[in-house]
Amino acid sequence: MQTAPRVNALRWIILFCLGLGGWGYGQESAGQETGWKADLKRMGFQVPVEELEKGEIVGEKWLAGGARPGFLGAKVFFIASAPPEKVAPLILDLDPTGGKELSWDEGGTVKVYQKFTRPLASGAWDRFRSSLQKLPFDTLLGVEGKKEGRYHLTPEEISKITLGKADGWISVLDNKIQTYFRGGWREIPGVPSGPGTMVDFDSELRDVLKENGPVRDEFRRVLTALAYGGRDEKEKIVVNDYWMLMEVDKSPAVALGCGVMRPGLGGRWEVADMQYYASNGYYGAISIYGIWPYGEGRSLICRVDGVLTDPGQLAQATARLIGESLFMREVKAACEIVKSQISDKK
Repeated sequence: MQTAPRVNALRWIILFCLGLGGWGYGQESAGQETGWKADLKRMGFQVPVEELEKGEIVGEKWLAGGARPGFLGAKVFFIASAPPEKVAPLILDLDPTGGKELSWDEGGTVKVYQKFTRPLASGAWDRFRSSLQKLPFDTLLGVEGKKEGRYHLTPEEISKITLGKADGWISVLDNKIQTYFRGGWREIPGVPSGPGTMVDFDSELRDVLKENGPVRDEFRRVLTALAYGGRDEKEKIVVNDYWMLMEVDKSPAVALGCGVMRPGLGGRWEVADMQYYASNGYYGAISIYGIWPYGEGRSLICRVDGVLTDPGQLAQATARLIGESLFMREVKAACEIVKSQISDKK
């Protein structure tokens, strides 16, 4: 469930996940009160109904505690003009490029978006290989000798890309995909962030969600499915795997992602999308959508977003305020795209 707005380490991309005792499944109680009012109340969210009824998209700061200085978080509410069972698949399958290969100056952040199957088909990397033969994405081939941490690659991976060029990148990315499929997000090792330092996105997310337990618990099933490689052993879910070439901090980047979708209780649907690897600019991202019936064939949507970026860029109070403002603006813009596409496809 990608969207077109600009990616920036102080801006957008999305993060969230489990924690508190591991990535185990939670149980939905058949007797609990359901509906958007009850569900959002359990998360501690106040719904700005009057603004939403006017067609506004309302964004609010999200992430309690603040113990994770590299995180930015946002929650956004809006109303869509279709019921949840139609909205959810549109969000899951949203291609921010409209099926095109966009030039660097065209469209939003994502320039090439490619879904792939399990197992990967033989042509899954054709567009990737072609893009790396052209500016500006050919610069991704020049990973050797860059400042340590500039790319989220180990020395072995840098060597593989230096020797194999596009084939080397494909080998590195395919290995990450297969690792994710086998053991989930938590099996993907941390990535270098500078001399002698590593970032483990899975570990960081666990800590974040300990501070935001009500939201984690409300969406535990989709979050656990993502954490375990896009699988749910107890129920059928719909999965969307993809890779993207995009602009991050005005530089080319590649990311790997997985989205999942499931129906919840009381007519609610849930979509969660995670980018479990990004080559540079940020360390991981996730978006969670709760989609509730809202009468007259409409849906009320709450989207929770976050991003893990370099804490050093947010260390000063002024820089963090600016980063939060930009991040909120970009997430709201992403929701505008989702809302308009839902309206167009009714």
